Amino acid sequence: LDIAERFGLNGTDVLENVAYARAYNTDHQSRLLLEAASMMIETRFALMVVDSATAPYRTDFSGRGELSARQMHLAKFLRSLQKIADEFGVAVVITN
Repeated sequence: LDIAERFGLNGTDVLENVAYARAYNTDHQSRLLLEAASMMIETRFALMVVDSATAPYRTDFSGRGELSARQMHLAKFLRSLQKIADEFGVAVVITN
């Protein structure tokens, strides 16, 4: 809100253009991605930010025995992000 006000914008109006969700595990993160795609069908978005994208993978998959499953799940998630970017023309920024 401080940034919006610094640029002379109403913070409440700015927040009406922001959708936010928190993922609690890898499956939830994937479901949220599907929900985001559904939202993009109804409303135009320009940017999707996925903060700490790999954090749920470090907790849901532990040890070398689950490395393959973790990598496959993460690859599927990243492919889904790419598909959303291509399909809806949205920029995707991922932080780790």
